[in-house]
Amino acid sequence: MKTALLAITCLSAVWAAEERSQKPLASTRNRIVRVVTISQDQLGKKDANLLEATIKRLDEAATFGPDIACLPELFTRGPAESVPGPVTTRLARWAREHSSYVIFGLKTLAGDKIYNSAILLDRQGRVLGQFNKIHPTEGELKEGTHPGDEDPPVFETDFGVIGIQICFDVNWWDRWKRLKEKGARIVFFPAAYPAALQLSALALMNQSYIVSSTNAHSSRIYDITGQVLAVSGQHQQWAAAAIPIGKRLFEVDYNAAKAREIQRKYGSRIELAWYNEDDWFTLASTDPTLTVEDLMAEFGITPLDAYRIRAANAVEAAR
Repeated sequence: MKTALLAITCLSAVWAAEERSQKPLASTRNRIVRVVTISQDQLGKKDANLLEATIKRLDEAATFGPDIACLPELFTRGPAESVPGPVTTRLARWAREHSSYVIFGLKTLAGDKIYNSAILLDRQGRVLGQFNKIHPTEGELKEGTHPGDEDPPVFETDFGVIGIQICFDVNWWDRWKRLKEKGARIVFFPAAYPAALQLSALALMNQSYIVSSTNAHSSRIYDITGQVLAVSGQHQQWAAAAIPIGKRLFEVDYNAAKAREIQRKYGSRIELAWYNEDDWFTLASTDPTLTVEDLMAEFGITPLDAYRIRAANAVEAAR
């Protein structure tokens, strides 16, 4: 009897630990966000089971234990539907099962208007937000797709603020800058194609992570420097990365010696990468109790954006 009770107690502890591991820790100050993105490359456009074929890839990616997963633009190729509707309900079940946020492209119906949308579900499968493509193509407009609001919304998650842009929106850089101004640290990009050169440039210009999810070719995850952290391909049609969302970019001026002090003091608790030919470095924390803001305050280092403003003000004063 005692042996049976002990076994039950041990199993309960294991189950509780597993449940906790699937939930964000309230005490975590510095989040490492596990991101997954799906490509529909090599899936037939007219496949009647396109929804389930895509979810099969999502199921494969679930082995990574994502905090958030992204699916492509209009990924079911189906008619417009209300939200919540059949597709939302199906993905809400997946979100609950895996305790993961999900973003997916969907043609939506709101009153008499049709939108090319991206729906955001929270970890419980509830609709947290909707982004409507700001710049439908001329072809989409002729087919009846209505433009979304010009000022892109941002969405609050348990790991930080995120933004969304869809496909053709990539050509309006001011909207991406606006997302940065509103605090977005990751921008998700459901699209028909990779837009690889543009996204690399936008990631660097705004020092934001960007996650693309494509109908064709590869999906990618970009670092704040514009470098590719992960990319899908023929052997694995999904990509994943664990990203320290608090990573910041710095100029070496006035900061280089302090950066080396940080390395000496904190060692493996931080990640510091030097970009020698640009006179930059990035700083990220791998410690859930330590933030880059803590390090900035302790060592008096100034991130690149603030340094540029300071230098520009000095130039204006000298005029």
